[in-house]
Amino acid sequence: MHIVDVAPPIKGEWAIFNPPGHPKLAFDFLAVDSEKSPYKKFSLKRHLFSFITVEDTFTWSKPIYSPVSGDVIESHDGMPDRKRICFLYDLFRLLLNKPKESEGFGPFGGNHIMIRHGDVYILLCHLKEGSLRVKKGDKVSEGQEIAAAGNSGSSIQPHLHMQVMKDKNYFPLFGNLLPYRFKSGEVKVGNNWEQKKYILLASGGHYNF
Repeated sequence: MHIVDVAPPIKGEWAIFNPPGHPKLAFDFLAVDSEKSPYKKFSLKRHLFSFITVEDTFTWSKPIYSPVSGDVIESHDGMPDRKRICFLYDLFRLLLNKPKESEGFGPFGGNHIMIRHGDVYILLCHLKEGSLRVKKGDKVSEGQEIAAAGNSGSSIQPHLHMQVMKDKNYFPLFGNLLPYRFKSGEVKVGNNWEQKKYILLASGGHYNF
């Protein structure tokens, strides 16, 4: 299967924490510190059992950049971000109130942008309400700032979900995914950073872009 090469849509240190059942070809990115923690002052235990705010995470409001040059074919804004988050509470809430396809993609992906790049489509989800800088019909350049990371849609904490697709159909969910890799960046191996080209991403990985 053809692997699509794209630029990282993020800058700085990020990690991938994909939940169980998440498709292998789509990734969730969380901004982290040098110890790979996504929290500014709290621990995962605090997030699991009590409420913190989105401002307590490194990801909240981080700039998001276009990973390719292309045409914006969807730009959906106006969905609220959940500002107070508790991992277990939000997880149960999502399990009990799963969105329906008849409601459209917004309840799933929240505020999102889809970009056509040649014959593939890049989808960036869970963006911060009011942060989108592009609209449907715009042309974007690789590396252009287009939004900020948020906590909209089916999200339990601020993160960026990115997937590459062979067509522009949202549904069935994850039914049209293509593998992708980042053109360059650093990968943490043990305690050391290694410069890499054409990075194949992996759940649990720690990266610097």
